[in-house]
Amino acid sequence: MAAPQPQLLVSDGGDWTDKTPEHDYPYLQRIYGYYNKTGDVQNVHLPAEGHDFGINKRKAVYAFMAKYLRLKTDTDESKVTIEKEAAMYVFGDKGERLPANAIHGFTQLEKLWAR
Repeated sequence: MAAPQPQLLVSDGGDWTDKTPEHDYPYLQRIYGYYNKTGDVQNVHLPAEGHDFGINKRKAVYAFMAKYLRLKTDTDESKVTIEKEAAMYVFGDKGERLPANAIHGFTQLEKLWAR
């Protein structure tokens, strides 16, 4: 659905993306070829890495975004603040501040779908 817009596939050897270079990427190149845009779909494969958003994956994304959004390619993360995990629980450690009408658990979700 992205073709012919630029697309980056970041894959690694430690999760379900391990076959991307041999499977998904050639298929997408073919699709992009219908638009004469094979260069606009790219794959950065990191076979020795696992499922995360580590520095090598971030650098690949930074370069891709810089190219297509015409941004400066600065990968200096020294000014980035990494929040403590607890600070990101906006609804409390156990969800105690969830809105009153929030769905709590799969059972409630199933009931909603059954309507």
